[in-house]
Amino acid sequence: MSILNILKQKKIITEESKGLFILKDCLLYEQFTGKTYTYRLVNYMNGKQEYLFHRKKQIDRSSYREIALKIAVSDLFGSDYSRTGLAMIEYIFNKVFTNFGYVLRQEQVNLSKHMYQVMTNGKISMSDIPVGLGKTHAYLVAAIVFKMFHAKSKMKPIIISTSSIELQKAIIKDYIPDISKMLLAYGIIERPVTCIMRKGKDNYLCERRLKDYVESLDPDKKIMSEYVALTKLMNSDGIDLDEIEGISGYDRRKICVNLNNCLTCSIQSNCRYQKHMKKAKKSGHDLQICNHNYFLADVIRKRRGLSGLFPDYDKVVIDEAHKLRDAANQMYGTSISQSEIIKILKKAMPKNDDSTMKKILMNLCNEGIIYSNKFFDELICQIPKELQEEETEKYKTFITQRARVLLSQVTTNLEEIHRAINDRDRKLASDVRRLLRNMKVFNRCHIIYWLEMPYSKGQTILASVPITLSQELGEDLWLNDKSYILTSGTIAVEGDFKYIKNELGMNRIPMTKLQEISKDSPFNFKENCLLYISENTIYPDYDNQQYIDGLIDEIENLIRMSNGHALVLFTSYKPLRLVYQGLANRISEIPLYQMTRGRSDILDEFKASGNGVLFATGSMWEGVNIPGDILSHLIIVKLPFPIPDPFNDYERTCYKTADDYVKEVLVPQMLIKLRQGAGRLIRNETDSGVISILDSRASTKGKYHNDVIKALPKCRLGKEHCEINAFLKQKKPHSFFE
Repeated sequence: MSILNILKQKKIITEESKGLFILKDCLLYEQFTGKTYTYRLVNYMNGKQEYLFHRKKQIDRSSYREIALKIAVSDLFGSDYSRTGLAMIEYIFNKVFTNFGYVLRQEQVNLSKHMYQVMTNGKISMSDIPVGLGKTHAYLVAAIVFKMFHAKSKMKPIIISTSSIELQKAIIKDYIPDISKMLLAYGIIERPVTCIMRKGKDNYLCERRLKDYVESLDPDKKIMSEYVALTKLMNSDGIDLDEIEGISGYDRRKICVNLNNCLTCSIQSNCRYQKHMKKAKKSGHDLQICNHNYFLADVIRKRRGLSGLFPDYDKVVIDEAHKLRDAANQMYGTSISQSEIIKILKKAMPKNDDSTMKKILMNLCNEGIIYSNKFFDELICQIPKELQEEETEKYKTFITQRARVLLSQVTTNLEEIHRAINDRDRKLASDVRRLLRNMKVFNRCHIIYWLEMPYSKGQTILASVPITLSQELGEDLWLNDKSYILTSGTIAVEGDFKYIKNELGMNRIPMTKLQEISKDSPFNFKENCLLYISENTIYPDYDNQQYIDGLIDEIENLIRMSNGHALVLFTSYKPLRLVYQGLANRISEIPLYQMTRGRSDILDEFKASGNGVLFATGSMWEGVNIPGDILSHLIIVKLPFPIPDPFNDYERTCYKTADDYVKEVLVPQMLIKLRQGAGRLIRNETDSGVISILDSRASTKGKYHNDVIKALPKCRLGKEHCEINAFLKQKKPHSFFE
């Protein structure tokens, strides 16, 4: 709604009034009396008005500058207008946003002011902010106001790094346009806030590869809808592959930017990607939005003395900061993939040539494939069979002496292949060099390594990170003159940031530079949420049939109490399958949904079901938004302690006793994950529901009962099923149970 319409709605000015222009907090408007045109000034923040002059003829735009000078000396002008950064933030939240229908939350205002001060003073902030407080608006307003009041920083972008693409898109398409519209309407800014999304190269279109790919296709053998989408793309100006509909994942890999192709490209001057990158690297953008991996890629490049991905910057906002360490594991780590090795070796195989050199090259490639397969088989053999059935991302393995010999043989083959093809295929030679560099990492000490085995055959990956990762992060990020705001809903345990600071190498930051802040949820959990911790389950053991049977009975009772409307969260797929199968034979009147790997549509089916029950794990513990009654019962089967992996094994050696390790690492990890899971239930002021925890270790007699109670929002506590029934009947309409 425009300022003019707001004033008319409040009957401060008449419906016939015509707005001319806004200057700060004042609007010049025109009224026609039938004979003359009268011009008045109104301060739209306090409603005060002042007559300026009248004319027989309407004034034109050429008079605006002269009138603006008169307005600037008026008593109405700037009477409520903010003249400092902190006052401006108050003004925006208290006056501007509320006039556009936003709810005023003083804690949100205070948070934004805190973030502004951190940017101004060059400090580092860690803020634990629950869902609903509005941290995204808080840091965006702080960033915009900072650039308004600090002329020296106007040409430097503020970097905003997040974990999820959904949040990045929301900032670009929703948050920034809405804030710009409101600030422009009030004359606070003179132009819209500018921002640009930054992504890795494989998210963008390569015109040359698109042209070559489309020309190679047979329309009769290609799915027609995909062929049409690709041909339309030839004549469009699209660049971001995430915005292009109708193409398959295979198509995308064939037409995305590949920097090896860029080296030999003949159309660089007219390339969409190069033009996009040139625009992105300009310093004129207020905000640059990226994910954590892209941000760390910039940091790593500068560490190596290479040019950065961003223009010069000194202010960074890291949202979803609890995911930064995971991104660092990827960006600072090294991996070699079984499928990638074989793919490169097959590409190097000569075609239709009987020369002696070609036969030698063919033998090298075939030997390399054999050695590679034997190498990964040797690694898999080190993993006990029972562990291979567990759903983990990181399997502990050992690079045995035999494995080292096999890896050396693959390396030798690749080195000889590289010498043979170096002058003839630059792209393939570059791929081989990169693979050789990665392989050599696994002959070093001071790394933590593990095996990843997705379900797809041949996709086994050997991955590693340096033991000194936390230290490297600390040196690369925090020990400089940049200002950082790290924020998330789950980076503290009971207001203590010790665990995350240790993970991110923040222990060397001077106490005078680091600030910590925690906020309580704005939602009324005491009124709208019941926490039930079961006293009926035995110690969790998935190999104990008595435990599984008891779990099935308890979950069935809970599901029936809430007539479905439930999300049942597991920590792995094995118990999920067992419980789902057990309940599928008992419950027919409530739709049940089982999350399986690669099933991306299951959440949409659950949301559309009305009162379904979703049995899930993995990604469903965080980042999923299911507001309303469809999710009114969150059932957490087991406390989410981390599954043992090589990281845990190494971290354990850094503590004097096992108890110290559990207290300092495992329990904080569990409580952070538990808070993430519990956050799926209450998503707005009107949501209500039950959190049920079925782990005996959280019961009143359990070891972690007090930790769990303190970590979760202050809810009503229930010990009996009848309390769940009574609570839901109080909160939900009759239709909820039908």
